Amino acid sequence: QRSHDKVSEEMSEAPQGIELPQRKRDPSEGELDITPMIDIVFLLLAFFVVVSNMDPQATVPLPTAGYGEGISEKKSVTLIVVSKEGDDYLIYKGRSMDDKSIVAPGEPQAQEEEIGRFVEEDFSKDPAKEWVLIKASGDVKTRVVEMVKRGIAKSDLAKEKKLFVGIKEEER
Repeated sequence: QRSHDKVSEEMSEAPQGIELPQRKRDPSEGELDITPMIDIVFLLLAFFVVVSNMDPQATVPLPTAGYGEGISEKKSVTLIVVSKEGDDYLIYKGRSMDDKSIVAPGEPQAQEEEIGRFVEEDFSKDPAKEWVLIKASGDVKTRVVEMVKRGIAKSDLAKEKKLFVGIKEEER
C-alpha cells in the first residue's frame, strides 16, 4: 500500500508540462476479424435470392396516357417516312407504300414543296380530315422528320390542323 501511495504522490508532484509516455498497444488487441460476418452476409443474400419469388409473368397495371389522344388514319392526311441504307430515306404520300406515292428524291426544298402540295390537295378533297399524321420508322433521322414538318407547314390548310408524329421501332 505504501509503494502505491508513494507513486501517486510522485505523480501529483510531477510538473504540469511533462507528459507521461503512452503505453504501447499490442496490434492484435484492437483488430476484429470480420471474415465470419462477411460469410453470414453472403449466406443471407443467397438465402433471399433462392427464397424470393421472381415472377416475370406478373402483370403490372399501367395507367393510360393522360395527355395523348388516339387518332384515326381515315380522318388524317398521312405521310410515311421509311429509312433506307445509310442516310437515304423514302417518303410516301398517303396510307399506302406503293411506288406511285413516293415523294421524288432530290433537294429537300423540292421535296418540301411536293409535300406541301400533297397536304393541300388532300385537305381540299376531303374537308372532314382533321389531322396530319407522320408515320416514321424508328431509325429515321430527325432531320428528315423536320423536313417533312416544314413541307406540311407550306400548306395553308394544314396550319389550322394538329400534327401528330408516330415513330415505331421495328421489332427484331
